Amino acid sequence: MQNKYTDEIVFNNANNEEFQLPETAFVVKDVPDYFKVTTKELPKNIECQTLIQYPGFLINFKNVSSLSDYLNERFGKSSRYKLRREQKKLEQCFDIRYEMYFGTIDKNEYDFIMDEFYRLLELRSLEKGIKDNVNLTTQHFYRANVYQMILDKKASFYIIYNGKMPIDICLNFHMKDVIFQYIRTYDIDYSKFNTGYTDLMKQIEWCIANQIKLITFSKGDFYWKRRWCNTVYDYHYHIFFKKSSISGRLKAKSYYLAKVMKQYVREKGLIEKYHEFMVKRNRSKKVAENLSGIQHKSIPYETDIKNIEAIDYKNEKFDFLRRTIYDFLYESDEKQSEIAVYSILDQPKSYLVIGKKSKAVLSNTSNMTIL
Repeated sequence: MQNKYTDEIVFNNANNEEFQLPETAFVVKDVPDYFKVTTKELPKNIECQTLIQYPGFLINFKNVSSLSDYLNERFGKSSRYKLRREQKKLEQCFDIRYEMYFGTIDKNEYDFIMDEFYRLLELRSLEKGIKDNVNLTTQHFYRANVYQMILDKKASFYIIYNGKMPIDICLNFHMKDVIFQYIRTYDIDYSKFNTGYTDLMKQIEWCIANQIKLITFSKGDFYWKRRWCNTVYDYHYHIFFKKSSISGRLKAKSYYLAKVMKQYVREKGLIEKYHEFMVKRNRSKKVAENLSGIQHKSIPYETDIKNIEAIDYKNEKFDFLRRTIYDFLYESDEKQSEIAVYSILDQPKSYLVIGKKSKAVLSNTSNMTIL
């Protein structure tokens, strides 16, 4: 099996063993078509049917010399400005650093990252309304194996830190000079800053600097993938079955027809419309939740509010405030290290945040009486 973009042999069966089918019908899923698969002639009693399923997305770094060149190729002037602005805001407001763990990582730091990775992934799944996220149910396997894979340069963590806390984490797997992005997640308190786009830009820079040939984002047709990737490919299913077995032929045929029908529905855009409907529905729920939650209202800086008491908003009991505070930082260009937060004692569940040049009241909309 050969990677058509890199010309590298990915797998070679040197044992010359005769093909053995473990069942009367057997499916090999998710074979990307950038793998050139050379097969020997199958035994006479075994047949194989191939069909296209999901699209996949990757960045081919051939002829890409810099991040700026790539952004110029994929985005207009206005979009490039917004991407750079988001990164600049993130770095201005917080104590930001970027780390790529590849080939070396402290075990204690690894355990801490894994804990945060799955904590953030669970919160993000709850926000999106995803039930029984398979990436959460399989975490024991990855916790046990990724550490050694990082040391062996078969996996990596790319992380954006605010101080000592990871706020955006991407787990990658590596095959020579190809990167497979597996799971990306982030701290939803920083949603306003679009850390995922900054993560992508920094990883593209890392790939170019380290002569990576491809970075693939796998299956899943999302707008951001089509926007960022310069190559779309197909995943294939290979269905093997024993021709002499009635049950094997029936299993293979029913599976084939089901997948063909699903692909037809996908090509007609019905699955995409369903996803759009779900996104809108979840967004509506989120808007409703925000309306009943904490909002911020900017007030003149000279406004003097008395009867206040300083609080440590980083304490767990004030977790519900953090996202609103970070939204304030984004809109006011204040720095996290330069703000103070107070409880307004004569107004229930109301708070005051003061920066170097801006002030805002944080409160449930029904309680927001200070203008």
